[in-house]
Amino acid sequence: MRLHLIKELGSFIFLLSAGFFGFIACSSPGKSQKMDEEEELEANRPSFSPIVGINFFEARRSFDNGLAFDTLGFEQEPIWHVNFISNDSVKIFSPDSNAMLHYSIYFDRDSIFHFGREWFRVKSLAKDSLLLQRLTVVNKHVKEARSNVYMKLYSERFIKDSLKTTIEELRKPRSNDTSFIRWRAAIANNHPTVIDSAFAARNPVQLIPNNPNIKVKKRTFSESEPLSQSAAYEYLYPEYDITIHKAYKDFYFPFSVLVDGTGKVHLGKFVTSEEFVESRKRVLTGIIDVYLKNLLTIKPGTTLGIPHTSLIMLRVRGIE
Repeated sequence: MRLHLIKELGSFIFLLSAGFFGFIACSSPGKSQKMDEEEELEANRPSFSPIVGINFFEARRSFDNGLAFDTLGFEQEPIWHVNFISNDSVKIFSPDSNAMLHYSIYFDRDSIFHFGREWFRVKSLAKDSLLLQRLTVVNKHVKEARSNVYMKLYSERFIKDSLKTTIEELRKPRSNDTSFIRWRAAIANNHPTVIDSAFAARNPVQLIPNNPNIKVKKRTFSESEPLSQSAAYEYLYPEYDITIHKAYKDFYFPFSVLVDGTGKVHLGKFVTSEEFVESRKRVLTGIIDVYLKNLLTIKPGTTLGIPHTSLIMLRVRGIE
């Protein structure tokens, strides 16, 4: 009996040991593989350590076609001033706060980082310059087709000693930007009544009263408002509130107009019932011809100093 119990105990220990080592054999490779992947990921991470403490200024921001403007008139502005203070943190200048603000750096993979509320892919990194690709990330996936903006930054020393210029000079639009805007302006001005030909003016239309009976207020947006209504929104979609005193009667009409390169105003879009489209068009055209053209000095919007047709939104109130 005793010998039998010893044999059964031995068999139990053998089975327990076999199961334990079998578990180790099955689980270790997966754990080891995960550790290897993490180590490989960290090993392939671009390091900011070599550029710690160096002031970098953004000299150029452009789309992947090399232009700072798109066909809608939106301009990519180079405004960043950054200083990496460690491999995991960076300071970025905020014009609103007039101070360098601290941000943590989060690494994902494939040279992808998140800092300053943006996602970036580091394309090149050196003590003299950085090239960053701004990424559009949706549900943790990079939308490559929409990640087409590149930022070129130079160190303060490189700008001064090697390029022998200033960051203000480097940030000025280039000849290809000017050529592109001239081309777009020609199309817009040749088709002043076609909304699809117009594009946003970097310096929007000016509506200057030349009579005390008309008041104009251009709508502005603060940085505290939604991102879609930021400073860019302000010049992409200019809005004006106009009040006309001593009008023929009380009225209020919101509508858009196209202001061409000479300052001439053309009726754009408005909303009304189908049966009233023609009558509303006559009323709005009359407001433009009788009031706006006679009581305002209208200066066209310009981009890079080039006047061109652009679309603006008006909210016109008449007070009898």
